[in-house]
Amino acid sequence: MNSKSKGILLMKEYLEKASGAGSTSELVDLDEKYKAMLADVDEDGLMELHQAFSVYARSIMQQLEEKESSGKAAELSGKARSEYLKVQQLLDVNQLTYHFQPIVRADNGQIFAYEALMRADGVEGITPFHILKYAELSGRLSEVEEYTFLNVLNMLKDNSESLRGRPVFINSIANVRTSPEKEEEIELLLEEHADIVVIEITEISEFDDSKLEKIKEKYDSLGIPIAIDDFGTGYSNISNLLRYTPNFVKIDRILITDIANNTNKKHFVREIIDFCHENGLKALAEGVETYDELRTVILLGVDLIQGFYTARPAADILPEIPYERRQEIIECRRELEDGRRLKIYTADKYEKVSLERLGKEGYSCIHIGFRYHDGNVTIAGSGNYDSGIHIQCSDGFNGMVVLENAHLSNIAGRPCIDVGSESCVTLCLNGNNRLTGGGIRVDESSKFNTEGDGDLDIQLGDTDYYGIGNDLSSAHGRLEFGHDGTISVSAKSHTGVCIGSGRGGEISIGRGRYTFNTAGASSVGVGAFDGNSKIEILGCDLSMALNGAFNVGIGAVGGNAKIHMIYSSVNVTLNSQMAAGVGSLSCGDADIHIEHMNIHENIHASELSAFGALRGDSDIKMENANVEITADGSKALAFGSKNGSTDLYTDAITLSVELANSLGYITTAKNISNNGGRTKIKLNGSEYDTIPAG
Repeated sequence: MNSKSKGILLMKEYLEKASGAGSTSELVDLDEKYKAMLADVDEDGLMELHQAFSVYARSIMQQLEEKESSGKAAELSGKARSEYLKVQQLLDVNQLTYHFQPIVRADNGQIFAYEALMRADGVEGITPFHILKYAELSGRLSEVEEYTFLNVLNMLKDNSESLRGRPVFINSIANVRTSPEKEEEIELLLEEHADIVVIEITEISEFDDSKLEKIKEKYDSLGIPIAIDDFGTGYSNISNLLRYTPNFVKIDRILITDIANNTNKKHFVREIIDFCHENGLKALAEGVETYDELRTVILLGVDLIQGFYTARPAADILPEIPYERRQEIIECRRELEDGRRLKIYTADKYEKVSLERLGKEGYSCIHIGFRYHDGNVTIAGSGNYDSGIHIQCSDGFNGMVVLENAHLSNIAGRPCIDVGSESCVTLCLNGNNRLTGGGIRVDESSKFNTEGDGDLDIQLGDTDYYGIGNDLSSAHGRLEFGHDGTISVSAKSHTGVCIGSGRGGEISIGRGRYTFNTAGASSVGVGAFDGNSKIEILGCDLSMALNGAFNVGIGAVGGNAKIHMIYSSVNVTLNSQMAAGVGSLSCGDADIHIEHMNIHENIHASELSAFGALRGDSDIKMENANVEITADGSKALAFGSKNGSTDLYTDAITLSVELANSLGYITTAKNISNNGGRTKIKLNGSEYDTIPAG
């Protein structure tokens, strides 16, 4: 059969099927199918004939549908007729508006995304239900689909700053066709905003695999995730979920309502969540409206939460959900992870709280700063009584917490005192105080001070740790120490920092005594792991003994260290494979200035620098100080590194170095300025009265 005959047969088949089509949507599907087949035939005139008949057939079908819909509309009366007309007017001028409801993370209460929800602001009595109902009745669902995409995608441009890069879920009526012109416009906008868009569709049973595949291919090609809405009801089943292979599964509110009191719902929802996690999908509980529902879905392991209880939809994009809700989410999450439910005592402003009384009553947490933002609260203990209680300070609290012979504790890795964001908290130490399991977490947006003449003993648990600062994946707020007592930190675990955090921050130690003892893979006495650290030691007694493969006394493991020390006594003992006494270890530069103080370093490591950056540039200035260095290791240096540049300036210092290495020098510094003082160097058994440089 030649191509012309084949084309005529295809055209005849198309005309027969198009004549029997029952809807515009069916016609569009036929058009696409036969257009591709006729294109393969490549016979002159057939494509033009197909296009002409397609336009004619769609015109006739549209007239029939409009006639049918107008007939249905004519049957309406009274209130329904009024609602119908309002919706028609609304669609005529694209008066659809959209409110944004936060979708929040179930682990920390932070906003993960927003859902754009259709509204008819200013049109009384019209809800999204009315819009969809009467748009379908009048054959205008395609306009709702077009307006939704165009309106929301254009809103993303205008609200990029408020969204802060968080995605927006856009509802799509997946079985509705948009016009080719609008489709092209929508796709261009989707390409532009693909990184902050999620397409949300409801499962539809009548979708055949070919239609579904086209939808998936379209959004996959744009790199846009898909969410399945209302899962667990209607056509929902696991086989359908496998067909859709979405990124997010939104569990229908019918299953969430009163779930805390319905065992069957709990079992069903847990199965959905487990299935999602086994297949790399995010499970989202929608329609959460009570605390009990919130707690239940978090304990079942849901990833994301949406509902009136966490935040209502609003025309303005909310930057965060209420603090109280975030705390409830965090507490429920901790209950899931720790296997215990918190009993929280809310301390009043200026209250003196007895730990022994609260411990006997079964409390595990004291909340300070709830509904007030200043003042002070005293936490009083007795002897060595371990209350099993930790403290949570609210976001925005600017006040004082007084510890009087208090023993606080938490599970390993969780803080005994947690300072929320945008806060300024002073910790006053009276008597002998102890923290067990965890230390003091200071949010990077906050400030923390100490005062008083009491002592604080921090005994950290068997996990990655921090004494005062923040965890290894975070930065800490400004830390200022002004007490007259002793702070001691001891830890025997993998990795941690005694004062500081993973990402660094500012530290000022003005007074007091400090003793640190650690054993593990890697430790920092004062400073940071992977961030920059700015450290001032301005009049204290600091002694540390750190044991592990990689250790830094004062400074940073993988960042720049800016260190100023004056009027202090510092003793640093390190036993490691790689070590930096004062400076930086694996990367970053070191800027060190010490004056009017005594410092002694005793370091044993294969590769080390007593002062400076082991892998970067070093600028070292020492004035009116007594400096003693005892070190040994095949690549041991007193100052700077082999690779980076080192500048060394000394003025009126007493320098004593006893060092053993295989290098034959104690520094690679090219710029050494020695302005008086006494120097005693012993390198590999030989004595020098000047600094031997390589």
